[in-house]
Amino acid sequence: MLASALNMVRSKAGFVQQFIRNPRAIGSITPSSVMLCETMAKSADWQTISRVAELGAGDGVLTRLLLQYLDPHASLDIFEINPRLVQQLHEIHDHRLAIHAHSAEHLNGRYDAIFSGLPLLSLPAKTRHAILEKVHHTLTPGGVFIQFQYTSLTQPELSRYFIWERQRVIKNVPPAWVYRCRHHWSDQPTP
Repeated sequence: MLASALNMVRSKAGFVQQFIRNPRAIGSITPSSVMLCETMAKSADWQTISRVAELGAGDGVLTRLLLQYLDPHASLDIFEINPRLVQQLHEIHDHRLAIHAHSAEHLNGRYDAIFSGLPLLSLPAKTRHAILEKVHHTLTPGGVFIQFQYTSLTQPELSRYFIWERQRVIKNVPPAWVYRCRHHWSDQPTP
């Protein structure tokens, strides 16, 4: 019990160090709470999902939960650019998991669900739009894009690519919004 508590403290301390080194890339001083991760995971219909992506996997707190929901024959591609966090992610051993140590701008293929913890407002506008464009194009018809943010300032940009609904998660530091996004009926981003 003490060993697992020490590992958790080390993990949290490592996350804080990564935030201090590059706050624009990490986006938060603490990892996502269990409540935030549960809210995100429950926003998808797992009966229809065979291929999933997670953007900005961080230390893997959401990744581990997604693997619990994921069908034994499904797959999860995770994207993380921070080398230290990628190293931590390699400690998750699951045959359904593929780790990509590069930007979500390189997302390709087709996904039934895409989960994102990327700090969209912290990203340069060009990068942010490139990622949202990739998500829009790689999401299967009927697929869902689930993005959490600490502010509602990204809503106009999400609206350019998707129709969405949101849910507030208070039990997170800081409190967050979970956006459940789907393609527009026209399936094209608005100008």
